[in-house]
Amino acid sequence: MRGSPFWQAAFVFVGVVFLVWQTWRGWRAGLFRGGVNFAAILVSTVLGCLAAELTAAPFGGLHSLSGLLAGAVVGGGLGIFLFVAIWFVGAVTLKRTGHHAFGPLRFLWGAGGALFGFLIGLAVLLGSISVVRGLGALAESRIEATQRDAREPLPTRVAGGLVMLRESLELGSTGRFLESVDVLPVGFYEIVLQVGKLTSDQEKMARFLEYPGIWETLQNPRVVAALCDPGVVRAWQDRNVLRIINSKAVAAAVKDPALAEQLKNVDVRAALKFALESPPPSQSPSSSLPPKKRK
Repeated sequence: MRGSPFWQAAFVFVGVVFLVWQTWRGWRAGLFRGGVNFAAILVSTVLGCLAAELTAAPFGGLHSLSGLLAGAVVGGGLGIFLFVAIWFVGAVTLKRTGHHAFGPLRFLWGAGGALFGFLIGLAVLLGSISVVRGLGALAESRIEATQRDAREPLPTRVAGGLVMLRESLELGSTGRFLESVDVLPVGFYEIVLQVGKLTSDQEKMARFLEYPGIWETLQNPRVVAALCDPGVVRAWQDRNVLRIINSKAVAAAVKDPALAEQLKNVDVRAALKFALESPPPSQSPSSSLPPKKRK
């Protein structure tokens, strides 16, 4: 599947229109409201990233898969909460540009808000590039799985569209520029693609669980207790991720320093590589026998 220059141009056009619209909204919001909204993004991002790093530290940091997942859940949740809280306070207490009389003060008030609106729109646009590329990597892994296994359902148009849009964004010099301004590192999308391939193939998932570090972690008493907990089992059957995260068994496992140290020492990248590589061909019994001596 190849990208399309048309969709790349359409994405850029929509992005420019969004920036203009967001700048106009900033003008109407005014200097203080626009500043508070921009501060909400900065504060929620900085504190969310800090919380993500602190949460991921016991699991090997954000460079490990387990640390990345834990940091994303805690840091993302905190960041969203802080943004909504700060934005709500600014929306309730501060004046808009239209509340001021015509004159230099109103112009400066609106121009300051327009600047903050432009910066907010730019941040959202950069984030959308990361989201599209990340979802496209997941969709690509799903499509590859359906092509390998005829029993799998055919990929949906949404998955195909996400892959096409991702590849469209990466075309030519414009694609290289969009990749250069992406806030996420290139290795992140590689991990997303590998995890997508892993979760869509039972044989590869079995090989991942057989990796020495992963297998030893699964034998940890805390992990065994969490996997055998009736509440976790029911939540897994219902596909309720929030109930799994909030369960007492999972909370006890996360707080266990011994398990955290064990997870920190697991090389998840090596485990993914081991799982995704084709296993060596099994040796036939006859070939393993020693050669017969000549008389």
